[in-house]
Amino acid sequence: MATLLNFVKMSGWQFQNVNKAKIKEPVLLSAIMFLSYFVGSVIDYFVNLKEFISYFHPNSYYFLLDILTALLIYKVVNVSSRQGQLCKFYLLCGLLFNALLFLIIQIEIFLIHEGFKLYERWWLWYVFSIGINSSDAMMVLVLILQKDFLKVYCLFNKTRGSLSK
Repeated sequence: MATLLNFVKMSGWQFQNVNKAKIKEPVLLSAIMFLSYFVGSVIDYFVNLKEFISYFHPNSYYFLLDILTALLIYKVVNVSSRQGQLCKFYLLCGLLFNALLFLIIQIEIFLIHEGFKLYERWWLWYVFSIGINSSDAMMVLVLILQKDFLKVYCLFNKTRGSLSK
């Protein structure tokens, strides 16, 4: 959704005289996120189709995909505009938060399967389901709006600036 909207923004006639880096960087980041989620959906389809799911690692490919996508965005994508830096920051935070939640839930499932812990619903399962969806929504919104609506980026820059003094 964000990728399509950013493509439309980039091709619009009203943006002919605008700095292209300001528009192209969010398009590139949203395309990378689209490809990441598309690959995750294809992997999930084939895993469920062939019943390769295991009790040891039911969500480990999501964890690995989030880490690989975060590394790709961090190492390969160079941004120069403020919108690009903002989108990159929020995407990295969201992907790393998702990866952390997947890792924690993976450890939880492993402990339950090995008998170290009884299976019972507790607050972590609720945090996982709400956290993943909230993080994904935040990433989509920042790619569409390209604004620091949570003011996390501003706070990060202020603390980084005060620490370097």
